[in-house]
Amino acid sequence: MEPGQRRTRSSLAVEVGDGKYALIDAGHDLKAQLEHHGLTPRPLNAEGFRESRVEAVFLTHGHADHTVGLAEFCTGKSFGIPVYGPPDLLEFLFGPPGRPNYFGALGRLARDYVKPLELEAGVPVDVGGVKFMGFEAPHTQTLEDGSKYPSSTYVYKVSGGGSELVYAPDLGRLDPWFMELIEDVDVLLLDATFWWDDELRRVSNIPVTSKQLGHVPMEEALVALSDSGVGRVVFTHLNHTNPVLDPANPQRKAVEEAGMEIAFDGMRLRL
Repeated sequence: MEPGQRRTRSSLAVEVGDGKYALIDAGHDLKAQLEHHGLTPRPLNAEGFRESRVEAVFLTHGHADHTVGLAEFCTGKSFGIPVYGPPDLLEFLFGPPGRPNYFGALGRLARDYVKPLELEAGVPVDVGGVKFMGFEAPHTQTLEDGSKYPSSTYVYKVSGGGSELVYAPDLGRLDPWFMELIEDVDVLLLDATFWWDDELRRVSNIPVTSKQLGHVPMEEALVALSDSGVGRVVFTHLNHTNPVLDPANPQRKAVEEAGMEIAFDGMRLRL
């Protein structure tokens, strides 16, 4: 793959003032991403303390490419960073009170380094004057008892300074409630894992569809969002099979002609 077509795992850093940030998701590449963009703790001050630049972490769901980077917080200075997410996700990752599972006990992660905090859907959390609100969305597997595996999935609406952004890197359907949620937002960052519903069959002869894996096909989203009223549509969370990665492909040209964008590593959005 050409260098311009490569991507690290999708995540978002939202500046919340004074050089501090809230993260949405923490995947495999978190350490390199934080280091590359200068989001590591500040140098020692006169009191010998290093202040964290990360004020909070918001998690969308339990798949590894959105969570395993939390392990990077289990060493070094104990900052007690709040980690928010769906209640079933936090229990899946950290275990119930008094009985930590792997992530909770990893390097005393949940005891000394992060503070898991359940986030009720539709209830905003204020971080430095920026509000983060999660909404449950279709993506992960539903089990026979109605629970989700490995957890429920949240999409996030971020509001501050009169502007709004919606971050939905994993989304199974463009349901009416979601279309209402994104109406007139300034920026939508949306799932672009696959272009076609049968992309894996076309490319690798794997008989699993995009929708079965909990991802709305990008070619459908392009049509549905044409009159959505969203200020900017930016597609993220691209699988390596997605033809839009190559600027020469007609699918990429269709996105550009629709006035939409493809996310890239280090992309900055000003609201």
